[in-house]
Amino acid sequence: MDIIWTLGVLSAGVENVQPLASGTAATEGGAIQAASDALVLAAMDRGRHEYRLTVAETLLGVIPGLTEEGEVDLLRLAEVLPRLTSHHR
Repeated sequence: MDIIWTLGVLSAGVENVQPLASGTAATEGGAIQAASDALVLAAMDRGRHEYRLTVAETLLGVIPGLTEEGEVDLLRLAEVLPRLTSHHR
């Protein structure tokens, strides 16, 4: 059974979540990794916004942190989804 994941962004001043990416994976771990990869790519492109992820019908809201230089902390962002969902695997 394929696990569905989705990624959207709620930009400042916008009322609805804008879909950015979605997909399926054979395992929940695979779906979590794919959603995490998509989240990092979206943050690289769009910057710091509120992102909404759904993996196997579990909704998560993520707002990336910043580095000391004021840039989006992509390294920590890449770790957040696997860490938040580690109890599901």
